[in-house]
Amino acid sequence: MNRTERLLDLIAYLLNSSEPVSWREIKNHFPEDYARGIEESNQRKFERDKAELITLGIPIDYKSGPEVSKDGYAIREDKLFLREIEFNPAESSLLMLSADAVRENLNFPYQPQLKSALYKIISVSQVTPPPPEMKISFPKGGATGKWPNLVHQIREALERKKSIEIEYYAFSTRETTRRKVNPYGLILRRGHWTLVGWDHLRQGLRCFVLSRMSEVIVNRRRPGSPDYAIPSDFSLKPYQNQQPWELAIHEPVRVSVEISEHRLPELLPQLTRAVPRGENRFDIDVTHRSGFVSWILELKTDARVLAPAEMRNKISRTLRNLL
Repeated sequence: MNRTERLLDLIAYLLNSSEPVSWREIKNHFPEDYARGIEESNQRKFERDKAELITLGIPIDYKSGPEVSKDGYAIREDKLFLREIEFNPAESSLLMLSADAVRENLNFPYQPQLKSALYKIISVSQVTPPPPEMKISFPKGGATGKWPNLVHQIREALERKKSIEIEYYAFSTRETTRRKVNPYGLILRRGHWTLVGWDHLRQGLRCFVLSRMSEVIVNRRRPGSPDYAIPSDFSLKPYQNQQPWELAIHEPVRVSVEISEHRLPELLPQLTRAVPRGENRFDIDVTHRSGFVSWILELKTDARVLAPAEMRNKISRTLRNLL
């Protein structure tokens, strides 16, 4: 009997027993595996098998004492089987709304996986459909042209850890450059995809907006072997709420901003890295000036830049060019 068969048979044997099973009974049931040769070697073999099953999540315990009918090995069924997934009406409605919103975006690169996961959840749980007056939707803009296909190419490279070459237009220099990037992760924010990866040209982590890419070429050499490894301490979390002014393009400049009080509840999630200087005043470290200017202009009269003068002048020049 090979090891896989032995482990499966051992699980079945322990689960089907109504009481703990002694070492002698295990040897009698598996004479070819645990009852041949030296006793000490047989015990070590069983301990290795038991440790392997415990690593796989099979809770094998040795029971002894007055509370059991006899001493021996048993599988704790209460720990073996997970509880059935249950959602309350609000949770299931939100689940369905979120899934429908993503499925509505035909360019989402994990459509098959999302559908499969949703079917599994529905099959084991009573999911409440959302009320018709509630709807979550992604922006429709930007879903045409080449970039939806770029998402699928980058997803393929990310899954196989293959380097890519991209043609990328940078607003800061108004130039298109060819870059080699190791993809570390993809983020969908406000309807736009952003690639986070190691930029070989800049020798550091950078973010690339996919709508600014004109071409993606996945390295086809050694398709079965990864080109790189993602560092164990890397996390996408810091990038998920990254704001346009936080992109690493310029040297940082500290900007003092005053926000209208009625906009604070909406804007505070965007200011998690800002330093509060009062109820509605904040200091923001800006590393992408154009991104910051665009954000300020979107807020119209609900935001006012107090300092420095260079940033106030940049906003004034931008406004004059728009008029």
